[in-house]
Amino acid sequence: ENVVELQNIAFEYTSQGKFEKADAVWTRLIQMNPQNPPAFSNRGNCRVSQGRFLEALEDYKRAIELAPEEPDPFLGRGIAKEGLRDYAEALVDYRTAAEKYQAKYGMKDAFALGNQASALSGLGRWEEALALYREASTLNKQDVFFRANEAMVMYQIGTDRDKAERELRFLIRKYPSFADGHAALAAVLWRRGERAEAESQFASAVKLDPRYEDVSWVREFRRWPPELVEGLSQFAAFK
Repeated sequence: ENVVELQNIAFEYTSQGKFEKADAVWTRLIQMNPQNPPAFSNRGNCRVSQGRFLEALEDYKRAIELAPEEPDPFLGRGIAKEGLRDYAEALVDYRTAAEKYQAKYGMKDAFALGNQASALSGLGRWEEALALYREASTLNKQDVFFRANEAMVMYQIGTDRDKAERELRFLIRKYPSFADGHAALAAVLWRRGERAEAESQFASAVKLDPRYEDVSWVREFRRWPPELVEGLSQFAAFK
């Protein structure tokens, strides 16, 4: 069996969302070479995508043992810990990933910064989260979620909600198929009493992604800030 071919197959399965199949291929690669840190790290990523967080932690632990200077296993382990709602420990791993990325590549990693912001949001440390989302979106202007999260945290803090709304409007103009932006704007508008436009934005969101009809999914998995979850909850209760 050709290692490169198997790796390509695993990545192809991942790109198709076939995480169980990708997991099986990475397992085969680990069996072929138990000293292969990327295989452990990538299998960990697959297991995170399947919600198998504890198993993922074991894979990242082994990847770190084999390649302690690589940033990716620390980033992945942080994501698994976030999945387990251990935000404080996730933040530690994200900061380590950021340090190792800087040491290896001589630059900052937008994803490590954005993930730190996510963990800080989980801890309710909104001002710190806002600063890091802002830095991440400056480093990677193509990632719409960094900018959306920045706007949502800005709304949560409450000092400049008009600016947060303007940013959400900008994002859905630029990315009309961005369901999260439509849904967040619907929550903002509903709380302000703009019911007709809120209903229109929400209809656009659920047409693009029906999961936004489920407030518990938005709260627990998309992890919107509480103020926006409250807006969506009010909208859902009225409907």
